[in-house]
Amino acid sequence: MFRFISFLLILIGLGALSFGGYQYWQSQNAETAESAPPPGSIGFDSPEPVSRSSNSRSLTINPPSAEDEEFFGIASSNSAFMNSLRSVPIAHETPSTAQFGRAFTVTLALDATGDSTATDSLPGDGNIVEGEARISSSVQALVSGDSFEVESITPDTQMISPLQENVWRWKVTPTEVGPQELVIELYALMDNQALPLRTFRDKVEVEVSRIGQAVALARSVSPITVVAGGIGSLLAGLFGFVGFFRRR
Repeated sequence: MFRFISFLLILIGLGALSFGGYQYWQSQNAETAESAPPPGSIGFDSPEPVSRSSNSRSLTINPPSAEDEEFFGIASSNSAFMNSLRSVPIAHETPSTAQFGRAFTVTLALDATGDSTATDSLPGDGNIVEGEARISSSVQALVSGDSFEVESITPDTQMISPLQENVWRWKVTPTEVGPQELVIELYALMDNQALPLRTFRDKVEVEVSRIGQAVALARSVSPITVVAGGIGSLLAGLFGFVGFFRRR
């Protein structure tokens, strides 16, 4: 029995060392990414402050400049682009409840084939929301949420098909417990720029199991503490083994 307990302590110690080391490695990578300067931020001088006189009371109206004419030309182009958009049925599906740390799938579909609904390509297991969206020939769909890790399963940007429904899928993993907001956004692509088309905000109740509670508790503990506990457990198990064989 004593030998079994020693062996168990060794296993627990090795597991704690591995988990703590992995957590520490992740935290170091996150700190490195946060401390790195954004691209293009080096070598630019700060703009000089513009002085304004508080005694100025006259207003001078200048004739339209080349920049103004270019701006209004762009506005006219945007208006033509907006007129080219067409409305199609759209639907998405998210779960009403989810388990902490367990991934689920978010599905979005739109139908430009002339059908009156876009629900045909949805699994039908969760909460379905239908509507309409004005779309261009190329649409980008994104999913985000402060309390979720999101991984795209299908391409985020798709050309709209007149033959069958366009479908987007994401693998979403909850990282916090309680009612959480999941955001689905659609963009039309115009000259390599994204024009917002439609936004959906869904509430997902994230629950936690006993195993999930243990994982959440382990994640909340400092990696150094986990490593220290692993070393202590490993040493206790090794001393137990040494003592057992010495007595024999």
